[in-house]
Parts: sequence; C-alpha cells; structure tokens
Amino acid sequence: MDESERQFGGNLGYSDLLGSTYVWDSTVANHRSVQAGDLAVLRDSRLVFGSGWIDEVSTTESSKVRRRCPSCGATSLKTRRTITPKYRCSLCGTEFDTPTEEHIDVTVYVADYGRTWRPIEGLTVAPLGPAYLNQSKQQSIRPLDFEKLRPIVSMSAGVGPHWWTDATPADVPGGHSMAIGKVRIGQARFRAELRQRFGDVCVITGPQPPDVIEAAHLYRYSDSPVHDLAGGLLFRRDLHTLFDRFQLAIDADTWTVRVAPSLKHFPDLAKLDGVPLAIPPHVRPRGDLLRAHMAWAVDQWAAHPG
Repeated sequence: MDESERQFGGNLGYSDLLGSTYVWDSTVANHRSVQAGDLAVLRDSRLVFGSGWIDEVSTTESSKVRRRCPSCGATSLKTRRTITPKYRCSLCGTEFDTPTEEHIDVTVYVADYGRTWRPIEGLTVAPLGPAYLNQSKQQSIRPLDFEKLRPIVSMSAGVGPHWWTDATPADVPGGHSMAIGKVRIGQARFRAELRQRFGDVCVITGPQPPDVIEAAHLYRYSDSPVHDLAGGLLFRRDLHTLFDRFQLAIDADTWTVRVAPSLKHFPDLAKLDGVPLAIPPHVRPRGDLLRAHMAWAVDQWAAHPG
C-alpha cells in the first residue's frame, strides 16, 4: 500500500504478498486475534481484493522503526501526497516534514492464506459494512460476522458452497467481468529499453525466447511509479514471479543468486543458488536497490525457513 493510503504514517508498512501472506506485528490492534482456520478478507481503503482461509500463523521476533510527532509524540501521523509539510499529526495538529523515529522490539505475525486464495473483482468496501463486528475504521485487523460476510463474498468471488466448508470450489466459473485497477503507464517501453540494453537474456538463466522475458522493477513501483532503467532487470517469467515474492534475491556484493530455503526442495530452483548473474559488469543495476530487496527477502525467509 502506498504510504499516503495508510491510515496513519507512524509505521513503515509491512512486506505483505497479496494472494499469499498477510504480515503485521504486535503494535497492531487485535494482533493476537487472527488464528489458523479463520477466513481472511483483504482490502484497502477502496476495494476488496479477495479472500482465503488461513492455514497457518507463524511468529518471529524482530525490530522496527516507529515514527512519532516531534511535538506531542503521537504515532497518528497523516501522510500528505500533494501538500507540504509532508506530515500532519492527527492528535495535536502539528505539521512537519521530519518525524522523530524510535527502534522498538516487536513480534511479527505472518498469516498464510495462499492455498485457498480467491480474488474478488469489482467489489468496493462499502458492502462489507454490515458484516463488521466493530466500527473502528482505524484498525487494520477487524473481526467480521461470518454469516453476514458469506453471501457478500460468495457472490463477488464466484465460489461454490463447498469452498466455505472444505476450501474446494464447486466449479470453475467462466465468462468475463469488469475489473477496476491501475495500469502501469510506460511498462512496454520500459521492457523494450531493457531488452535493448541486455538482449533477450534472463539475468539468472541466460538467453531465453522473447515471449518469456519480463521486465522487473527492483523497487516497489507502487511507491515510486517511475521507470528507472538503472533499477530494472530482465527475468524469465517464472523467476520474475519468485523475485517479486521475495523467494529469489540477488546478492549485490557477489552478484550471485540467492534462493529461499523453501525452494531448496525443488532441484531445478535449488541449483540456481550461488549462480553468477548472466549480465556484463558495465550494465549492472543499482546495488542499493538489490540490497534493500534482499533484506526484505532474508527477513521473510527467517519467518518461513522452509
């Protein structure tokens, strides 16, 4: 989620993977209430993205940076996209560009719902209103009334009745529906420029057919929606997916591939660990972006050691 879309800017966000895992920590209200066997419904301030049954909730100890108002010390900071100063404290009204920061110890929770994930298209958050068991809109984790929720999600997700009992869809719906979403402007040009720079070469596996080569941003495009050629690489489509999901990373100190422990059970992927990049040194991308990506990946591997 973009920083300006979060309810408050006192935290730096979490490394969620939409359609797979939801991440939060012990500073979040209701942080202990989510359990394996619960139904998770994922949304932002406008749209419902989908739902899935939680198979597992894992925990790990970590630390994080928390931002506070420099005047009153509150964490209820509103981030402003077009107005300066960048922040406004919702408690005391102070406006400022630089919050104070503190490092705190937290328990990180990771809920895995990917096995039964069902995307929902075209559903806004308004119909969920009657299903909430509390009306605290500031909470990122809110309990829902299952019986009120079921007809809303059943209709929007197009799932059959068995999915509610054993997570198995009754059938595979066909046809088309209208979808609401963002389209990346310039993505095709970005890919073309990277192909001109690198050729049709996956950075990990070498030359590939053009149809399976994809352009990857090494940074969160949703946070910085610009196409930086020094922040892009070409991957084979499946490896691009794993890179985006932090299952593959690139060590910018050795310019070799790192593979998540969870992938070591797959021989064709496990053998990629330690492979040097198929890329000339003079066109290497920004190392700082790769280091930031690998830091996120390593944190996730620690939470899911395989």
